[in-house]
Amino acid sequence: MAEFADRMKSFTDHLRDSIQMRGEAISQVQATTKHLLDDARTFLGEITDDHRARAVDLRATLASHRTECRQNVAEMRHTHQDSLKKMRGDLHELLSETRKTRQDAVHQMSQEFQETRQDLASDLREASNAWREFTARVTVNGVQVEQPGATEHDPDPEHEHEHEHEERPSQRKPARGKHAKSRRA
Repeated sequence: MAEFADRMKSFTDHLRDSIQMRGEAISQVQATTKHLLDDARTFLGEITDDHRARAVDLRATLASHRTECRQNVAEMRHTHQDSLKKMRGDLHELLSETRKTRQDAVHQMSQEFQETRQDLASDLREASNAWREFTARVTVNGVQVEQPGATEHDPDPEHEHEHEHEERPSQRKPARGKHAKSRRA
């Protein structure tokens, strides 16, 4: 039986050594784990600090970029408004010149029309007088035939024009109603 006791003693010594070795190994693992955790915390702290620094730089860059963009937009808006004012002024000036040119052309055409109308009226009056003179002194088969209503003296063209209006009814319609505008235009 002593053999059994020796074996038990050897087993318990071996178990004690094993427990001691396991305790030392666990202590080493814990120390290594603690060291790794400390290194990981340090590394993550450095990364966090780096990210914070980058975030601060990025915010500053974005803020300066935002300010720069606002300044650029304000300058562009100002330039655009100045350009619009200039274009508006140029367009107003062009429209004024066009209106004046058109009014001058219409005035000139109106004057030419009045002159042509007066020349035509004068020419028609002279033609009418010539025709009246001819019909007043017409001779048929060598005999002078006087037309009824013809006078012996030459009529005055100014007074003759007045008599024409008295003898024949006016063919003009009054300037009223829907056709009056079209006649005036």
